[in-house]
Amino acid sequence: MSLIFFQGLNCYSSCLVNAAVFTGADYREVFADLWSETDFTYDQVHRLYLSQRLPKNLASMEVSMRFINCCSGWEIKEKVVGMPMGQLLIVGMDAFFIPWVPFYQTMHSFHYFIARKENEMLFSCFDPTYDKQNLEITEEHLIAYASDICRIDKSVKKTFSVDIRQEAQKILETHPETQEKLLAQIMECSHGKQKNGELLAKYIDALSNNRYLYLHYLQTMPLPGEQCDQCFHKEFFRKWAAVKHGLFKASLNMDNQFLICEVCEYFKELIAEEMSIARKLHDLPTV
Repeated sequence: MSLIFFQGLNCYSSCLVNAAVFTGADYREVFADLWSETDFTYDQVHRLYLSQRLPKNLASMEVSMRFINCCSGWEIKEKVVGMPMGQLLIVGMDAFFIPWVPFYQTMHSFHYFIARKENEMLFSCFDPTYDKQNLEITEEHLIAYASDICRIDKSVKKTFSVDIRQEAQKILETHPETQEKLLAQIMECSHGKQKNGELLAKYIDALSNNRYLYLHYLQTMPLPGEQCDQCFHKEFFRKWAAVKHGLFKASLNMDNQFLICEVCEYFKELIAEEMSIARKLHDLPTV
């Protein structure tokens, strides 16, 4: 199976998309409304923001997700042992216990990968983050060290349809409010709340990741040849990275007023640019 790599995407979301591909679902359509997403889920355990729309969209595209209670030793054993051959899983495990990752037996860091049951003793594994496949892990090892397991199955396909013009219209409607709210939160980081900068940086990272995925969706559409590159170019993503890194730096510095002002200017430029992109895409003929 060929793995798909998405620049900047966290290991959980990357596994989710690749597992969907393994089921035969057309994953590209699930990115169609990620540009306008602003209401993320904050994962307290792994301290990052996750898309709420991505799993919902995948559910509409015949991908069912069922989580196993990994807090119960007997339940995880019962569920894993009883799985049919070929069952796909997204597994979260301390990287200290994952043989193929750089942190194996040296450092504790949570990581996700895809596992498929091959027989009563063995799972084959796929890791999109490191572009590794044809890996193996024993059933005993998975049961002993997995702390998060999501079972992936095919389900009944539901209606899911978002076109480029609809998504552009959402951006035009919601971006002014998005700018106002985020600028206010960013400015607070220069008034004694610099520690908030770290959380905001992770939120900005989630926004940026969604734009990478939305660009991938656009590149599958019959747009004019240069349209995607003009809309979401390298400098555009460098600005998003500058906002993120600026907020991380601001979170470590009490005297951060100048840095926060720079971050605000970059962010306002990005919002203005995205409004311009949305107007161009909104005016395209319906695809």
